[in-house]
Amino acid sequence: MPIMLKIVEILIILSLFTRVAHPSTSIYGSAFDYKNAFPSTRYFPGKTHEQVAAYCRQELLGTMELFSCAQFDYERAVDRLIGRIHVIEEVLKADDIEHEKNGEPAALPYFRRSQTHWELYRDNNCYSDTYSVGQASLHFVYFWDCMTRMTEARLDELTNPDGND
Repeated sequence: MPIMLKIVEILIILSLFTRVAHPSTSIYGSAFDYKNAFPSTRYFPGKTHEQVAAYCRQELLGTMELFSCAQFDYERAVDRLIGRIHVIEEVLKADDIEHEKNGEPAALPYFRRSQTHWELYRDNNCYSDTYSVGQASLHFVYFWDCMTRMTEARLDELTNPDGND
């Protein structure tokens, strides 16, 4: 019997070690970093953007589906923002050639720096908002929604800088 107790003790210790050595593979653990998320298309293999959008409009989705759909919306907003940024950068590059001829400073480096700082602001703002609600079951849906809202607002700001539609 003492050997059996020793084996049980060893198994208990090993099970505890295994949990520490192999934490959850979900990005939605305590140390959440959205940059480690797989693209949402991984959750919807073989589906078009339109099919995923239609699927995500369903009312009865599970928690992981809600996370994936919210992430999908964010990724679509980022794609639109990146497209707009490329257009702005091309315009600024052309303008900067003229500015250089006139001895004026280039605008593009400042635009790129402002975009980097804006991304940090957005990320930190959404992490702060999300973690302020505590361990709510859907707080990562809230995170992705925050990221989407702020990304779409930035896109609008870059598309309509004077506020006119």
